[in-house]
Amino acid sequence: MTPPAPEQITETPPGTVGTTTVKPSATKAMSQPEEQPQLQQDAVVAELERLLSSVVPLALEYVADCRREDQLVVEYHPPAELESLMDLALEADGCGPDGITETIKEALKYSVRCWNPRFMDKLYATTNPIGVVTELVMGVLNANSHVYHVSPAFTIIEIAVVRALGGFIGFPEDMRGGLCTPSGSMSNLLAVITARNAHFPEIKRNGFWDYATTAVTANGHPPQKPVMFTSEQSHYSFDKSAFVSGIGLDNVLSVPCDEYGRMIPAKLREMIQASRARGERPFFVNATAGTTVLGAFDPLREIGQIAREEGLWFHVDGSWGGPMIFSSDRRHLLDGAELADSFTINPHKMLGVPVMCSFLLSRDRAMFNRHNALHADYLFHDGANPYDLGDGTLGCGRRPESVKMFMAWKYYGTNGLTKHVDLLRTHALFLDSQIRIRSPRLLKVLDIEPELLNVCFWYVPASLRHIAASSISTNSNGTQPLQFDDESWVKGVEAATKQIHGIIRKSGKFMFDYAPLHGKQNVPPFFRLITHQPALTEKDLIALLDEIERVGADLDAKGAFHVSGNSSQPNGCAC
Repeated sequence: MTPPAPEQITETPPGTVGTTTVKPSATKAMSQPEEQPQLQQDAVVAELERLLSSVVPLALEYVADCRREDQLVVEYHPPAELESLMDLALEADGCGPDGITETIKEALKYSVRCWNPRFMDKLYATTNPIGVVTELVMGVLNANSHVYHVSPAFTIIEIAVVRALGGFIGFPEDMRGGLCTPSGSMSNLLAVITARNAHFPEIKRNGFWDYATTAVTANGHPPQKPVMFTSEQSHYSFDKSAFVSGIGLDNVLSVPCDEYGRMIPAKLREMIQASRARGERPFFVNATAGTTVLGAFDPLREIGQIAREEGLWFHVDGSWGGPMIFSSDRRHLLDGAELADSFTINPHKMLGVPVMCSFLLSRDRAMFNRHNALHADYLFHDGANPYDLGDGTLGCGRRPESVKMFMAWKYYGTNGLTKHVDLLRTHALFLDSQIRIRSPRLLKVLDIEPELLNVCFWYVPASLRHIAASSISTNSNGTQPLQFDDESWVKGVEAATKQIHGIIRKSGKFMFDYAPLHGKQNVPPFFRLITHQPALTEKDLIALLDEIERVGADLDAKGAFHVSGNSSQPNGCAC
């Protein structure tokens, strides 16, 4: 934007004292000062219109291009090479509208195309048209939802969304509430710290040092070490929450899971009792609704009942599987969620809402302010105002991410969200069926249909297929923990998983991930595909499996997977 020209003022004529002659243009500007701000505002509107007129066609072309069958998911370059390809210079003079358009084109070219249905790598996928429009509205408003008086509409929207979501969980109508956070990890962190402050209020005020060295705590008992429980398959954010909150990594106890990745409630009860016997103070248990790797659902009702009996804070991490509350036939997986004190759900992971968008829901809407508020009077002028949502969080400024879920729900309705979730599961079931019929070349990690959208399997090298075939016929009842005793099988399949994944990822044709199974010995890493793309077709899924087999066969022919060692039959596969 060209800056306005300075006022043009002439020298004082000879013989004139104390006066200045001003040219007509300057005289007009001085006599009507209200026109100058208006001119500046008109220039801002014109500049925005010019930028949007350039960017909107680019965005539409980009989305259409992503849907082409021959389009790569990513044009892959190593970091050093990509730095040389992109114009990253930040200079004294700006590039202006024309230059920034080229920069945007460059960013689009080298980014991962999440709108491409063959992007099945992480737990988020494409957004949708209303998501893009909502992000634009949020950018225009540039709102901050920490206090009501600067963000009235978005504050009311956030309260409406958390109450509606809490209703699907089964929280009490007259009490339920929650907060929007930047991510599932931040929701889990807020849950841990809120629980800590509720169970150990003296730590909030005095810190761990005074708590540990005092003879008697506020409740009249000697200090006891705080202990948390979560499954061995849960998200690592609970470990991070432990060291951020001062609980400590060693005081997060991992509860064993069954062969399908679900927490064993009897083990939880045993571990809580053993902790008390050691003089510790258990205070928090997390159950996972949709684990990151296997997509498993812990038995929420049993775990919730144990938590209540033992006086523990019961949290459910539904970051991934929480949106199953909208499913037409899978809501039973969340049975018992209403027992939770807090519940995390991430609409950006399954519902097509733009990243990031997470909610920490609660059965008691006042608990966040009660346990976390500091009532900073320069900002929160009305004391404990329930509409000043920022006081119950761990930060201050808050982007109003809740509006993204609100707009999607408003646009598609509950029925539309249900159809969306159901469609994604049909993709998972089809992919699962295709893997089964390709045995023994492809081998499922679990012998059940996927509970969620996670489809996990191995490519088995030709020299090891007789071992895998034996394991299917003799160990399909799932009564033993998942593990393989044959070292050559484990090493060969691990090599196949990593090499095939690396080749396909660099090709850019598909993006998917592989993962190890935490807490399980002698289980090689496996492919983990997430069928969360609504535009996926059966043709896409068949093409992906064909590509995995093609790359695997090429590597097989080169002897890439040959491993010397024992070739006895593996034992205990829940395949």
